[in-house]
Amino acid sequence: FAPEPTHKRDVKPILDLMHNVKPDVISVALDPEASGPDTHYKVLQAVTAATEHYVGETKKEDITVWGYRNVWFRFEPHEVSTIVPVSLQTISTLNHMFLSSFESQRDAEFPAYEIQGPFCDMSQRVQVEQYDMIETCLGYEWFHKHPSPLIRATRGLVFLREMSVPQLLKESRALRKQTENV
Repeated sequence: FAPEPTHKRDVKPILDLMHNVKPDVISVALDPEASGPDTHYKVLQAVTAATEHYVGETKKEDITVWGYRNVWFRFEPHEVSTIVPVSLQTISTLNHMFLSSFESQRDAEFPAYEIQGPFCDMSQRVQVEQYDMIETCLGYEWFHKHPSPLIRATRGLVFLREMSVPQLLKESRALRKQTENV
């Protein structure tokens, strides 16, 4: 397991990057510890600390945070604020990117109980399941006869929770309290 985040090793490099990039949007996995690789939870804690420092130093409070969940711990539709449509072409591109760019994702170190093998296969499966869930609610016709070609081409969905920085701090601290009894 990865060691607990420290300011010098983990938070400071993120904070330095934020000062260089001056982000308007930050994305981070909102996975509780023990729901998959513990690195997701620990990165959440480091990103939260860096964001809190960055906002305190710069007074830039209009940062949008996109929280996502991974294959081990998923959002339900009522928990998200944004749903991103994914076409078969996008899924194919993501699969190629994962397999050619992320060596560790070819044979997942922490495979999900539902699948063994490349992480992108499980990610694709989750996106398709999320699409099926929403298609069941909205109906086949809503997607397949939609005026937008993007929506008609959709075969997967990515669920995101859009948050402000104070909401990120609250969410991250709640997960930390739940996980670490802090």
